[in-house]
Amino acid sequence: MNLKDWARITRLPNLPTPLADIGLGVSASLAMGLPLNLLATSIAGLASVCLYAAGMVLNDWCDQTEDSKTRPERPIPSGGITSLAAFSVGIALLVTGVSLAAALSFLQIGTSTTSLAVAISLAGMILFYDAWAKHTPLGPLAMGACRGLNVLLGASIQGLQSGPDSVVVWLPAAISTLYIAGVTGFAKTEEITSNSLHLKFATGVITLALAMAATVPLLTSAVYENPKALALPWGLVALLLWILVPKLLRANRQLSPSAVQAAVGWMIALYIPLQTVQACGLIGPQGLAILPLFGIVLLLRRWRWLQST
Repeated sequence: MNLKDWARITRLPNLPTPLADIGLGVSASLAMGLPLNLLATSIAGLASVCLYAAGMVLNDWCDQTEDSKTRPERPIPSGGITSLAAFSVGIALLVTGVSLAAALSFLQIGTSTTSLAVAISLAGMILFYDAWAKHTPLGPLAMGACRGLNVLLGASIQGLQSGPDSVVVWLPAAISTLYIAGVTGFAKTEEITSNSLHLKFATGVITLALAMAATVPLLTSAVYENPKALALPWGLVALLLWILVPKLLRANRQLSPSAVQAAVGWMIALYIPLQTVQACGLIGPQGLAILPLFGIVLLLRRWRWLQST
């Protein structure tokens, strides 16, 4: 068994990113006054990582015929991992992720059936994207929905609340969905000269998501009691815009694969900081607890042999 190929097919350097979604979902629950449950959070985080890895493995399994012609160096076409092994491990990871969500019910943590329902929905969306949607116009939205559902998985530990206050959960999930949908759409033609209108639309979606992130702090009472609480989240949003906008403008101006790929790389890299921004908007400086995940991702990406294109 070649561990290098398994690290590549599961996208090991990206495995911390779903934990940022869970952290954001938990932050939303905390903003609603619900208590932190570290055991439940750990289980949800592990479930999320399993589901993410399952999606990556099954994505390569579904693409193996095409990859044998265009990307023969990938783990399955190169023979490093057999098709049967990839399918078996992908399904096993998917089942494990859903089972971990179901395990919350036996621990009597929150409204556990909600976590199970969200996990099943997430698993279904992963299969929908990998098997069909990614080759259709629905692909970017399906990919974004996977991230939005992952945020909801984190929030569901204590049960998804209803009523006006529940917007602190649903808005971050919607922002995550929009951002990743925009990034996926932006990257759809990154290997060829991109269509100007296509890039402009995707840029608009990404910009909308970032603008919506700036509204997250306004959902909590803390900013009305202390307006200075806006400084951290709004400062971080401004920093993200300062970094991303020049890259987006350059890609829209040049339409070249190199410019588009550079912008996509930055947008993916800054996903964890975006979730950190939203968490800080909900619970203040405590939201910075998500940010170390960004450092782990950067560290793992230093080993280029782990990368899978």
